[in-house]
Amino acid sequence: MSDGSGGVGGAGNDGGSSAADAASAAADAIGSAVDAAVDALSDAISSALGAATDALGLDSALDGLANALGIDAKDLQGIVGAAVVGALTGGLPGAVMGVVNGLTGGSLADAARSAVADNLPAAMQPLANLAIDQFAGRVPGAATSVQDALSSFAAGALTNGRAPDIADIGAIARSLTDVQAAARGLVDGVTRGDFGTAAEAAAALDRGLGTGLGQAAGIARDVAGALAQGGQAYAGGGHGEFGNAVEQLAVDVTRLFASR
Repeated sequence: MSDGSGGVGGAGNDGGSSAADAASAAADAIGSAVDAAVDALSDAISSALGAATDALGLDSALDGLANALGIDAKDLQGIVGAAVVGALTGGLPGAVMGVVNGLTGGSLADAARSAVADNLPAAMQPLANLAIDQFAGRVPGAATSVQDALSSFAAGALTNGRAPDIADIGAIARSLTDVQAAARGLVDGVTRGDFGTAAEAAAALDRGLGTGLGQAAGIARDVAGALAQGGQAYAGGGHGEFGNAVEQLAVDVTRLFASR
């Protein structure tokens, strides 16, 4: 009897152990898939911020992350998606950077479209606008309208569902307006060049947009770094009109996140 009981008990234990091992293996596989997707996404974002890749690379990385997480890729679009992507690759400071880069990238793209319409000959505009679309496609959140972004902030999408103080939203709105104005000044100068061909104009515009976003990313990284070290974010200035506007935006976004 004892042998029979032991046999049954042994079989039961083996079965339970096998099930647990299978569950553990499945969890490890999912975790590995998410880690790999985040790594790929981080690489794509780094390249994108350096204006060294096309929209397809970043889109593919976003799709890979969404698949690994088991969610719809559309959920990673917009300014909230930019914050999610940033948080996955850099925690709370990364989320701040994601939001600032998205808002800045969108401001640069909108300013560039207006400048192209005002300053470039009609024959050069289609290729220049294509360059702008590709630039915006490389930056998570850049396609979000200002209204949608502010609505997301006000609804508490980035503050754990808690509606932030209206003063915080107002500060971001004001600093974002300054970023938009400064962005227009930056790209206006680029599009007033003497271009021989549409390709030259598009290439100059792409370089100008990449330079502007690169400066903004560095400033946002510095401001977010203060948050990571437990310090207080503040705008020190000294970055020029565009950089100073971005720095103030980064400070205001950081203060919003700090109120979570």
